[in-house]
Amino acid sequence: MRRGPKTRLARCAVAFAAVTMLAVLTAGSASAGVGQKCPNFRVVHNDRINGVPFPAGNYKMSVKRMACQQATDYFRQFLQNNQNDLPKGWRLFSKRLKFKNKKQNIAFRVKRIGGGGGGDGGGGGGGSMTGRCPGTFQVLHNDRINNLPVPAGNYQIKVKRMACQQASDSFKQFLAADKVSQGWKVIKAKKKFRNRKQNIAFRIKQVS
Repeated sequence: MRRGPKTRLARCAVAFAAVTMLAVLTAGSASAGVGQKCPNFRVVHNDRINGVPFPAGNYKMSVKRMACQQATDYFRQFLQNNQNDLPKGWRLFSKRLKFKNKKQNIAFRVKRIGGGGGGDGGGGGGGSMTGRCPGTFQVLHNDRINNLPVPAGNYQIKVKRMACQQASDSFKQFLAADKVSQGWKVIKAKKKFRNRKQNIAFRIKQVS
């Protein structure tokens, strides 16, 4: 039976609320850890933050009293800042590549672990990740994206050269439309979504 626009909107609203709640719970559990290791983050172009160079390449990240996704979002924001300055409240310890917000009592560190990544230092930063995303994404009803069945349940998302939030948003969009957006392809056997033009991909795995 085909769903009407109102039914679809209601379903998406419920799903979004559930995902938001899961994200909050995940952030809470992650914030209790000290030195928790996060998925790798990729800096696409040579960049600087507060005058400190961040060459293009892969970086491992560890957090203190904050969630991995929160640290990832902050790091991307710092790289994309047009002035390459940290927002108020943040401090960068250049020797350890540690970012600390004393008022919020949170911190994270990054360490470059690989070379390459393109760019000549002229562009505006940005970044992506390769690895497993924290938390899970909840699908409330049995669904389908193109020819891929997506049963109700919790899903783990694994990304390749893209941010977890971007993958989560794309997955939500595909579920709402029952198909992938232009430029995306579904690889059914691997439960994988790939955008060859953007050179990004993510996979889903049902965990409950």
